[in-house]
Amino acid sequence: MDDLLQYAKVILLIVLLYDVIILFRKPEPDSKIITLDFWKEIERKGINGLLIPSTMIFIISLDYAQGLDIYLSLTLLILSLIYLGYPRPFALGKTGILLDGKTIVNDRILKANKTSRGTMISIEWYGWLMEKELPDCEVTDSIVEKFTD
Repeated sequence: MDDLLQYAKVILLIVLLYDVIILFRKPEPDSKIITLDFWKEIERKGINGLLIPSTMIFIISLDYAQGLDIYLSLTLLILSLIYLGYPRPFALGKTGILLDGKTIVNDRILKANKTSRGTMISIEWYGWLMEKELPDCEVTDSIVEKFTD
């Protein structure tokens, strides 16, 4: 059972490494760009900003209680904090929106509406309708102008 949990941690490590690496993608040239600070990113993540680190701390506690090595779990905690709060570029370019290291191409963006907390965009994501809340800034103002019905 310990081996199975160790494999699960290694798989989580690989996923988190991938997620952190894509955060370093650069926006396309001539994009409107803003970089959100740590607290804005945590706020944007919502409840995940609390649940993910809490889960990692719980895993560290379990490892410590069982007398296991906590280095892998501690690495997972650090990577999850980097993933949640790393100040990443948020940009609107010719081909789409760069958000969380992923480019949402213009063809997938259905509409954008201003809300009290920022902007809500409706996108098609792998065949599903999905809504993402974007922070209030000059980039979202440009997105609203471009994608409002």
